[in-house]
Amino acid sequence: MADGSAGSVLRAVLELGPAPRSAIARHASISPATLTWQSRALLAAGLLVELPETTASAGLGRPYSPLALNAAGNVVMGVHIAAEHVTVAVVDIAGTVLRSSRFPHPGTGPEGILDLAAAQVCRVRDECTERIVGLGVATGGWVDTETGTVVHHSFLGWRDVPVRDRLAAATGLPTALDNHTRALMYAEQLYGTIRAVPSSIMLFVGNVIDVAFAIHGRVHYGPRSAAGSLARWLGGTRTGPIAPAELEGLADHALLRAARDRSLGDFGDFPDLLDRAADPAVQELFRARAVTLGGVLAALIDLLDPAAVVISDRAYTRVPGVRQAYLDTVGDQAAAGIEPDRLIAGSTFQGRVLETAAAAVALHRLFDRPLAAIAV
Repeated sequence: MADGSAGSVLRAVLELGPAPRSAIARHASISPATLTWQSRALLAAGLLVELPETTASAGLGRPYSPLALNAAGNVVMGVHIAAEHVTVAVVDIAGTVLRSSRFPHPGTGPEGILDLAAAQVCRVRDECTERIVGLGVATGGWVDTETGTVVHHSFLGWRDVPVRDRLAAATGLPTALDNHTRALMYAEQLYGTIRAVPSSIMLFVGNVIDVAFAIHGRVHYGPRSAAGSLARWLGGTRTGPIAPAELEGLADHALLRAARDRSLGDFGDFPDLLDRAADPAVQELFRARAVTLGGVLAALIDLLDPAAVVISDRAYTRVPGVRQAYLDTVGDQAAAGIEPDRLIAGSTFQGRVLETAAAAVALHRLFDRPLAAIAV
């Protein structure tokens, strides 16, 4: 409970920016005495700094010394394991991506991919001058956060891979693993559009498609950390593959393959497909996917009645008509009274989704229980 109060203080400073102790106590809903105790602990831990004395405005009022995040002195590292590459990033505790590198990974199974990730983390770790307070690892599919295991990743073909322990042993950093969609939900709660939102849905659309949802700010996992899969909803069966044909047809790699099969162009990779989306035929591929997934979102909205929905889809704003296809479909199919343009937003982190998702795995732990996180 004490470390939970420290987390409330740290999150309040993140949300307010440099602020007097009285404002932080009000924002965190804690007593002045608790604020004094916890702020001392956070200052001693190097997570907060005390700024020079100032006054409220124009030299009026009682002087005070604002508290601020020590973003310059504290960073996390993030590893995102995607279908075809590994991204390694350094992100400060204010959520700014400082450094990022992407590496095509070998198609040799989890051992080769994790060896590549560990080597790159160690290289960046040794070059880093800031304090590294944790390593976050994010990937798609079924991820058991408690055991640190990728239970099943359909695209990579992984089953029961102990990712967390392997990377922790190889890098010497306190390491946490989570599903990237849940991690993006945490990032939006900390730095994005759904701070203090009571309930929310996150839809991630990439080579893996899944969802996360949060109630009263708590992201739901389920007893097996299995919440969020859309495979069964989109046509999967108990005996069929985790990624059935209908779901495969909506993933990024499938849209790229469909564009090639239809001779719409000589596309090198998915970003190339996005860059050439001025072609109406290419646009239609993306809009058709948005219509299908918009129907799924409409059903989820009816089921959960969230206060906010965030869509992380690289085509959401880059491809003409895609955002509107999502909004129109949700408006047509969800319950009466839905205002899609007020309910739904694109990701705050377009262009840095993978880095932010990976870092958020560690940042969430830091802002939830900061003193425990840095004591590891």
